[in-house]
Amino acid sequence: MTTHELGRHKDRLLATVRKAGELGYDAELLGHWGRYTCVLCAGFLENALRILYADHARAKSQKDVARYVENSLRRIQNPKGSRFVEVATSFDATLGESLKCYLDEDDGKRRNAIDSIMNHRNLIAHGKESTISVAAVQSYLSVSLEVVDFIQRQCANTQGRSN
Repeated sequence: MTTHELGRHKDRLLATVRKAGELGYDAELLGHWGRYTCVLCAGFLENALRILYADHARAKSQKDVARYVENSLRRIQNPKGSRFVEVATSFDATLGESLKCYLDEDDGKRRNAIDSIMNHRNLIAHGKESTISVAAVQSYLSVSLEVVDFIQRQCANTQGRSN
C-alpha cells in the first residue's frame, strides 16, 4: 500500500461512516455498523503507521535498511498512542517527543481517540461486548486523522535533514 492508496483507504472509510446516516434508527443495525466502522478505522490507523514511516525510511536510508524497517513495521498490530510514539522515537527522539506532546494536548484527546479505537477493536475481535457507536467512531476518526496528518507533516519536514 502506498501513500496514495492510504488516501483512497481514508476516503472509503469516511464514505462508510457517512453511510450510517442512511440506516435509519434501527438500534441493532447501528450497533453492528458502529463495530464494523471501528474495525475499519483501526485497520486504517495500522496501515497509516506502517506506510508513513516506511515511506520515511525509504526517503532517508538505503534500500536494505528501508526494507528491514518496512518488514518490522508490518508486525505492528493494534497500535495505541504509545506505540505511535515508540515508532516515531525509533526514527528520531525529537519526532517522538513532538508526537507525544501532540497526542497529549487537550487532555490527551488524540491519544484517547486512538486508544479507544484499538480497545474497542480488540473487544470486537475477541467476541466481547463493545458499546462503540457510529457517532463515537466518527468522533475518534476525525481526531485520529489529525494525528495521521501530523505524522505525515513531520516525516515530510525531515526528508531533507541528514541523519
